[in-house]
Amino acid sequence: MAQEIAVKGYYDSVYNKGFCSTNVCCKLGMEFFLSQLLLKGDLRKVVYSKEDIAFRRRLETLGEGTVRDKTFNYITLDLPFAVYSQTGGLEEDDRGFTQNAGQIILGRYNPDYGLKVKAAAVKTKYSATIFYSRREDVNVASQLLFWELTPKFPVYFIVEHDFYGHTISIPVFMTLESYDSNVEYQEKEWLEKSKIFPIKCEFTIRSYQTLIENVDNIIPLPIRFSGLYGYNEGNEIVLTQKSILIWADQKWTVAEDGDTTEKIEETNTEIIKDMKTELPSVSQAAREKTDVKMINYGKGIDFEKNAEVVKMAVEGYFEDDRDCVLDEFYQVHEKTTETEIMIEWKIKDADLPHFKELHIYIPGVITDIVKDPNQKEYLIKGVYPGSTYDCTLIVLSKNNSKLTYKLNLKTKGEPVLGKKLSDNLVGKTFTFSGM
Repeated sequence: MAQEIAVKGYYDSVYNKGFCSTNVCCKLGMEFFLSQLLLKGDLRKVVYSKEDIAFRRRLETLGEGTVRDKTFNYITLDLPFAVYSQTGGLEEDDRGFTQNAGQIILGRYNPDYGLKVKAAAVKTKYSATIFYSRREDVNVASQLLFWELTPKFPVYFIVEHDFYGHTISIPVFMTLESYDSNVEYQEKEWLEKSKIFPIKCEFTIRSYQTLIENVDNIIPLPIRFSGLYGYNEGNEIVLTQKSILIWADQKWTVAEDGDTTEKIEETNTEIIKDMKTELPSVSQAAREKTDVKMINYGKGIDFEKNAEVVKMAVEGYFEDDRDCVLDEFYQVHEKTTETEIMIEWKIKDADLPHFKELHIYIPGVITDIVKDPNQKEYLIKGVYPGSTYDCTLIVLSKNNSKLTYKLNLKTKGEPVLGKKLSDNLVGKTFTFSGM
C-alpha cells in the first residue's frame, strides 16, 4: 500500500523550541493599531491577508458560511473592515543609535532564569487598506490618520513573552508613513457602485529580531561568531506568548446581539489588566520542565488537545499559503435540531489532492478531526436549544499549511436558561391534592 507523504516545515524545530518571532509581534501590533484607531477597538473587523484576496478572506472569517459565488458589497462584507500584510523583508534599522554590537553579539544575561537574550534592531514595511461604505466615514478616517501622520512619531506597542515565568518585552514601534483616500484601482468604478470606498496606508515597523542560536543543534549561529560567545545550550526554555493568546481570545469571541462600543472598551480594559497579571503556573512548569499552553486571557488549562487546536487556529489565521481552500462551508438548517447541528463543506476540486485533515473546534463542546477527504458533512452533538456557538474550522494541507475559518452556528428552539421562573408560570393552573 502506498504511504501518504506529509511535508513538514523545514524549520519547524526553530519555532517548537520557543523562538520569539518578530513577524508575529509586528502582526499583533498592526491588529491593535488598526482596530483602536479606526474600528472602535473591534478586532473582528481586522483581517490579515494580501489585498488581492481581501474580500474572500473577509467572508471566510466573518462566520456567515459559504463564500463561493457570493456578491461582494458593503452588506456581505459588513463594512468597515481593514486588511493588512507585510510588504517588505527585514532590514537593519536606519536609526544608528539602535545598532548595539554588544547586544547583538554578546547579548544580555539574566541570572534569574539563566538565559542570554541577543537581539538586533530591525525594520520592515507593512501596508493596510481600510474599506468603508460611506464617503463621510472616509473623511472622518482621513482626519484620524492625519493626526497620526504628523508630526511623525511612532506608536509604541509591547508584545510580552514569558521565559521561566519572567517577562521579556519585545517592542514594536509603528510609524504611519502615508495614507491615500483616493486610491486608483482598476476596479474603482465597480467599488464605488458597490458602495465600497478604500483608504490605503503605508507603515514602517521597527522592532528587535531575537537570535536563532542553532537549527537542530548543528552549529551555533551566526556562523561567523560560532563558539566565540555564550549560548543557551542545555537550557530548557518554557515560552508562553501571552499577548498572542489574549489577542486570540478577543479576536474570536462570539459577538452577542446588541454589542456596543462600550462593551468592547470594557473588554479592552480587562485585557490590559490581565496582561499585567502574574502567572505563577509558568514558573512551576519551568521547574518541572513541562510545557504549559496558555489560553483564555493567559490562564493555564490542562486540556492539551484543545490548547493545540487554539495554537493551530492562530497559525492558520496568519498563514500566507493557500494550498487547500474550502470552497463552501455552512450550517445545514434542515438537519439542525435543538440538540444537534449539521455542518457541510466542499473543498475546491483542484485542492482536493492536497487535503490532509480538517479540525472542528467549538470551545467546551467539541474538538475533532476529519481525515477522510470524501467526507462532506459533520453532525455536532451535545449542544443546547436556542444557543449560539462559535465554530472554528482549520484545514491542513499535505504541505502542512493551515487555513482558519470561522462559522457561527445556532440551534433551534428557545433558550433553556435566561428566563425567570415566573415567566414559565404565567397562564398555568395548579391543583393541590391533600394527603
